[in-house]
Amino acid sequence: MAKVMVFIDGTWLYSNLRHLAKESNHPGFHIDYGALPKSITSELSQRNGLGSLDVTRTFLFGSYPINYDLVDEDRARKRKDFFTMLREDYHYEVEAFPIDYADRRILHDDREADDPFSPREKCVDIALAASMLYYAAIPSGYDLAVAVVGDKDYFPLFQKVRQLGKQVAIVSIRQSCAKMYSDRQDPKKLKDFHIIWLNDMIERIAWAPVEMEVECRSPLHEGARLTTTTMRLRNGQPYFCEVCRSKFAEQKEEQMREYTSAGINSLAKEENGEEAAMYDGMVEALIPDRGFGFIKRADGASFFFHLTHLTNADWEAVGVGDSVKFTVTKNPVGAKAGAAGEVTLNQETEGPEISQL
Repeated sequence: MAKVMVFIDGTWLYSNLRHLAKESNHPGFHIDYGALPKSITSELSQRNGLGSLDVTRTFLFGSYPINYDLVDEDRARKRKDFFTMLREDYHYEVEAFPIDYADRRILHDDREADDPFSPREKCVDIALAASMLYYAAIPSGYDLAVAVVGDKDYFPLFQKVRQLGKQVAIVSIRQSCAKMYSDRQDPKKLKDFHIIWLNDMIERIAWAPVEMEVECRSPLHEGARLTTTTMRLRNGQPYFCEVCRSKFAEQKEEQMREYTSAGINSLAKEENGEEAAMYDGMVEALIPDRGFGFIKRADGASFFFHLTHLTNADWEAVGVGDSVKFTVTKNPVGAKAGAAGEVTLNQETEGPEISQL
């Protein structure tokens, strides 16, 4: 059985999902990343009579924002949550790299019309190329590399991988694919099979929403907690209903502006594709009825956090003096608190109580 590794340019795919969405019959089209690798290899096998193919690994290379306007905190967090979902639920190998937004809004349409700023993504294409070549050079690493790409910059990579004796298959989207990849004559010798279009596989790779009854875990929820949703939840992820999520968005913006508005955003720098540094701290104060509190770091600095920043515990499980780990999304400025993100409760130890607001 031939060994297959799938290499996905996640930034390119994310940027071009709109083309698939327009052709889809699914409102709010999303890809089912659990089904994507096997759907691709099944199509490849059927078209070319390859028999059974063993997908040994699936890689996705992407990016996430840093140094963004705090108004976009939820948008930035969703990107990281997406990568976490790929790792934990579908066992993808994910390599993600930071994009510095220089304290600006993430979406172009949310910035001033005359703002010339253009975010620059780094490392994604190099990381994909390095991984594909690395595993091609390892004996028995893979027999066939499936590249889900559209940018023409990868053509030297495919040539070298084939020179190492491996087969290459290219999967792309019609509206965003370099012509050299779809050329059936293939004068540059880039691939071993005719290109596969995701446009032709929409029904097989579309995530089908399933209605289920879930209990809203928000402490601010009013009325019956059991609600119906089609939201795709990660394993162990607490569910907040649409009404509460809307309230949270307004509440967080108001509170974060109040407690962290002085100065400019100072998101902790992340270099070389590494995840943001985790800090130790303890909960120094809570305002239970408003769903937020403060963490004190070992150096005495304070950081605001909201109940939706919790990664491994419900709001009711958090108490003053609890030991936590967290990332920094904004450093303190003067008397103003900083802002924390990805707050993880250390449920084995507790620190001394400090104060209760």
